[in-house]
Amino acid sequence: MHQKDFKTVAWQRLLESPAVTDHIAQVYRDESFFMEAVVRFVAAGLRQGEGVTLVMRKANWDTLVERLAAQGFDVDRSVERGQISMHDADETLARLMKHGMPDAAAFHGTVGNVIRGMRSRYKVVRAFGEMVDILWQDDRRDAAAALEGLWNELAREEPFALLCAYHIDPLDGAYREHVAGICSTHTHLIPDPDYGRFDDAVSQASHDVLDDSAVMMVESLAVTDKPNTAMPFGQAVIMWLNHNMPRTAEKIVARVRMRYSTSR
Repeated sequence: MHQKDFKTVAWQRLLESPAVTDHIAQVYRDESFFMEAVVRFVAAGLRQGEGVTLVMRKANWDTLVERLAAQGFDVDRSVERGQISMHDADETLARLMKHGMPDAAAFHGTVGNVIRGMRSRYKVVRAFGEMVDILWQDDRRDAAAALEGLWNELAREEPFALLCAYHIDPLDGAYREHVAGICSTHTHLIPDPDYGRFDDAVSQASHDVLDDSAVMMVESLAVTDKPNTAMPFGQAVIMWLNHNMPRTAEKIVARVRMRYSTSR
């Protein structure tokens, strides 16, 4: 199986109509991609009459309100009637942490109560959270993974679709070291705003470094061995290379980065 056989739902459609079991991770380099995704996710939920829970940084909330207002949404009215439940990410995270790790009882008593309350009023609920990114940026990767696990535990009890965002470069070495861990707690991974461009860049870089037969082998094994997490084909290739051929992965990623920088 190679790229032409690798089917991945476009991230725009995924965010507009996620399944109630979806736990989506967005990885972004620039703020415009991040905000486009969040606006699309929230706006679709509001249009479809769903309950929307947001655990966001204050600055991002202000930008989101502006973008939603530009699309004709009365955000204040949505908050007043309970369709939107907004919570400050930094303050909420501080209430959850004990001895450097998120506490399960605190999580279920705060975030869990919010989701349960929202589901008592709305048949379908979706949530967006930035707390894991706060932990990631503070280099607390174990705490971020534990928090993702608590979100999943809650979703099994009270089904809802969840979007998380990580402000990290998907070509960065630290991300590639930990991406398998991120995938282990998510159903979907969104690493780039243009899947076709990303896949082509990885394919072209692979052919720059490897001969055709080796590229075919890597692509086949990348699909066979990839996690259950849905992701673009190029991301699956990089993950496989990083785990099995790390030196080759470095060379290919360097060329992908160069292609991105010269095309802007």
